[in-house]
Amino acid sequence: MYKYFILIGAIALLSCNNPIKDNNADKENNNKVITPKENTVYDLPEELSEISGITFLNDSVVVAIQDEDGILFYYNINQNSIIKKQAFGKKDDYEDLVKAGKDMYTITSKGLIHEIKDFESSKPVIRSFKTPFSKENDIEGLAYDAKNHRLLIAPKEAGLDMDKTTKEIYAFDLKTMTLQTTPVYTIHLPEIEAQFEGDALEESSKKFLKALGNQNMNKVFRSSAITINETTGETFILSVINGLIIVLTPEGILKKLIKLSGPEYKQPEGIAFSPNGKLYISNEGNKSGIGNIIELKHEN
Repeated sequence: MYKYFILIGAIALLSCNNPIKDNNADKENNNKVITPKENTVYDLPEELSEISGITFLNDSVVVAIQDEDGILFYYNINQNSIIKKQAFGKKDDYEDLVKAGKDMYTITSKGLIHEIKDFESSKPVIRSFKTPFSKENDIEGLAYDAKNHRLLIAPKEAGLDMDKTTKEIYAFDLKTMTLQTTPVYTIHLPEIEAQFEGDALEESSKKFLKALGNQNMNKVFRSSAITINETTGETFILSVINGLIIVLTPEGILKKLIKLSGPEYKQPEGIAFSPNGKLYISNEGNKSGIGNIIELKHEN
């Protein structure tokens, strides 16, 4: 109890040195954050309750993967049904997939990449590629950068440098089939946190706790999926925690944050644009057992 009063007192002292901010100033600080108010939800069959990644075959057919099985699920949004299943590998912790021309790529949490060459043919060729990642990095996001003919990979935890104050995006060159160990994008988590600053007392409390060593920035943003808007060249990175999407310019500069709001965002694990430019989020079923895909209305 004594320690509790010391903590409260310290926070109060800190707040005295940080007078209450003007509300309008806070709004100006948060002008990069938007919250879409419209979406369309498609509940998924039980087989896809553990859906972990999506990519589009065409405007109405999504190819999805789930956590445990090496199977591609072809799901027709308009028919609300699985129209095809295609096995490609053994059981593993599959986290994401992406279509790149006539080929399909999947990735596991340990960074193992499967290439399904000419995946729609009667005899696709399957190859596997190891990367320097491990379970400590916990890979969850995979996207295709058509302009540079490479895959973009997003660790959920720290990157190869194990810096816990940043989130890195890495490139896997599809010409050499090797990973570039220097990240192509680096996201500084304090910059994201700064977009959600509250009143002076709250901010003082956070600073005091950080001074005590509680600096787990993973509680701000944890990458769970990644995709590219081919029209604008912007990169969209989804976070399973706090329901956020970070939008980066082609140069890697933070453009805006999209805040997801609503019970339908149960456990956001996948993100993809359809060929007609619509943005979709997939959610694992979580406690409800029913996964979904959400068409998210957003502005460029």
